[in-house]
Amino acid sequence: MIRSLKIGLLIERKNRKNLVALLAVAVFVFGMMFFIKAQEVGQQLDDKKSDFYNGRAALSKFQVKDASEDGDGSHLYKNLTEQNRSIALQIAGLTMENYPLYYEASMRTTELRNEAFDLEDYDKVADLLPTKLENTLNYMYFKWLVDSEKQGISDLSHYLPFLLYFFSIAGFGWYIFISFYTSSILLDDFEHTSLMKGYPVRFDQYIISKCIIALGYVVVFIALIFICALPLLKSGFGDMTEPVRVFLGDPALISSISYIGRAILYMIVISVFVMLLSIILNVLVKNMYLTLFIHFILFFLPIVFSRLISIFPYNPFNFMSFNDILSGLPVDLEKSTSITMNQGLMVIVICIVLMLVIIQRFLSTGKIKRV
Repeated sequence: MIRSLKIGLLIERKNRKNLVALLAVAVFVFGMMFFIKAQEVGQQLDDKKSDFYNGRAALSKFQVKDASEDGDGSHLYKNLTEQNRSIALQIAGLTMENYPLYYEASMRTTELRNEAFDLEDYDKVADLLPTKLENTLNYMYFKWLVDSEKQGISDLSHYLPFLLYFFSIAGFGWYIFISFYTSSILLDDFEHTSLMKGYPVRFDQYIISKCIIALGYVVVFIALIFICALPLLKSGFGDMTEPVRVFLGDPALISSISYIGRAILYMIVISVFVMLLSIILNVLVKNMYLTLFIHFILFFLPIVFSRLISIFPYNPFNFMSFNDILSGLPVDLEKSTSITMNQGLMVIVICIVLMLVIIQRFLSTGKIKRV
């Protein structure tokens, strides 16, 4: 095995694909730094204005009524009116940088929305307002901010908040990136049949060494994200206790560090899954573009046809965009499915074991022609 690793490292050291992948990661991280300002107060203001307009659209579904306490408006109409007033306070708090006011108004908005779920005719406006899960997560988040007497907002130009933002959107692109990186994991060697026939190690050892080396590069890619973000330390490190809203079977808040740690674990496990699948596809189709095409079909099917998530909840490709699962997206589907990323981790690990068995029993024994 040591000999196999040494030979594999000698081959991979000259592979330009690794340099291109490292450069792509660095460019993406630095590119995000130039656009993070758009995700700060300005973006939050836009979101709140959108909420306000949605509230006005919801009110337009009712006849104009007296929304005062003793008025003739329905309970839902009065509730929606109070929501809009509260959202207006959120906008004012952000505009004046009065963040305690913003947090208190935000918590009040979630409380009003929680009351609205049980009111008559709510189904008329349900599509204009957050779902129960979204609202519960928002309530927990803003209550934590109010209780902790937070005086500011998270600054994405600080080191930790930037990393949190990066890893909170990494799930969608990570599978695609690793698919590109591993799509020809064996094909470069297959092009040189003399090299393969004269390879001085067993084929199963060769496969394992390729996986170990590729996984080593994946770890380097992740480390590079942290390294490229180091210039942001000049602005500040950030708050490690800042909560993140997640769905773990129940709505929950976890720390920024915990979220980043989970994201890295999922990214590594998904990388192993993708590279093993690429190995099998390389042997079967012997074509990089077909390998990529199959990867993309399997990845995008649950995204394009979301009903498949409800029909086949434990399909491993449901969990490849792990940020969506952590946010509770399947719970809000037309047919709610309470799957979690922790369950997905177990499903992916089981699939990894099955693929290793396939590689050992069929590829290593020559039952599937390799070249």
